[in-house]
Order: sequence, then C-alpha cells, then structure tokens
Amino acid sequence: MAKGIKPKPPKPKKCKCCPEKFIPRNSLQTVCSPKCAIQLANQITERKQKRQAKEERAAWNQRKADAKPLSHWTKLAQQAFNEFIRTRDADDCCISCGRMHQGQWHAGHFRTVKASPETRFDEDGCHKQCMPCNHHLSGNIPGYKPNLIAKIGREAFDRLMGPHEQKKWTREELQELAAHYRQKTRELNKQREAA
Repeated sequence: MAKGIKPKPPKPKKCKCCPEKFIPRNSLQTVCSPKCAIQLANQITERKQKRQAKEERAAWNQRKADAKPLSHWTKLAQQAFNEFIRTRDADDCCISCGRMHQGQWHAGHFRTVKASPETRFDEDGCHKQCMPCNHHLSGNIPGYKPNLIAKIGREAFDRLMGPHEQKKWTREELQELAAHYRQKTRELNKQREAA
C-alpha cells in the first residue's frame, strides 16, 4: 500500500437478527453481537430441522403410497372422473329417464366398468344419471341408448361400442388421471361462478 493512503473503514452492515446497524470487524461478520450470533445459529438449526422433518414426512408418505394396492389409485381416479361427469352434466336431466329431481345423482356408464374396463374413463360413455335408473334399473339401458346417441352422435356411439384395446393402468397414470379430472372440475366450477 502506498504511503499516506489510509485503508477505507468498513461499511456499516445490517445485523441478520436484529434491525441494528453495526461496523463489522471483518467481511464475514453478519451479526452485531454474540447474543445475535447465538440467535442466528439457533434459527439456522431450527430451519435445518424443519427441512429434515419435511423430507422425512415426504419419504414416509411416498413409502405409504408405494404400499397401497392399485385398486386404491383406481378408486381415486374413478371418484375424480365421476365428480367431473356430475359437474359437467349438472344442468342436464337423467340421461336414461329424462327426469330432473332433488335426489342423488350418479355418473352412469353406458357400458359397465366390469364389462368394459377399458372405457371406464371415456367421457362419451358416462353421463349424469339418477340413482333409481343407475342402481334399481341397472342403468336403464333401453332409455339410456337413444338419449346417448342423440347427445354424442352415432359415430361417437359406434366408437364407444366398438372394440377397445385392453388397458392396464399404472399407479402413475391413475394419479395423473385423478389430477386431470380434479383440475377439469375446478375449471368448470370457476366458469359457472364467473357466468
């Protein structure tokens, strides 16, 4: 250093724990006092512990999810799909009998899930249906068929009734389906609220 030039004094810093400004003794000092240093160390430790606890919970939840059978994920995806169908057709009457009532509404599949599992998530094959038609009349197919053709058209009906490739759903696919239909239901509800 040239003679006669004084080193610049350090600039004041704001303490990381309290609102006090202080002159640091070196460039690495971030707190104004030993009390604040202890407080900062405790905060850092607490944040690390919280992060570690969160990671452990996530790992535990993942292990729990991995242990659940495929039927669990199928059920969740089906619930989300059915909720979407009921929301989509909220203003429609029963697809089979044409009645509008205050009772329970179902998402009725034209082709049953047992007979045609590959069309269980086909939006053309599932519509709002009253509980008596769906449960007591086994879908009331004689009433369902002409109304379904009128609603979706002959071409879509023929596609629905035609051969379909057997589908083995994976857990990830079922989770994606559930998320997809929950999102579609939310969007429909937002559109209705905005209208």
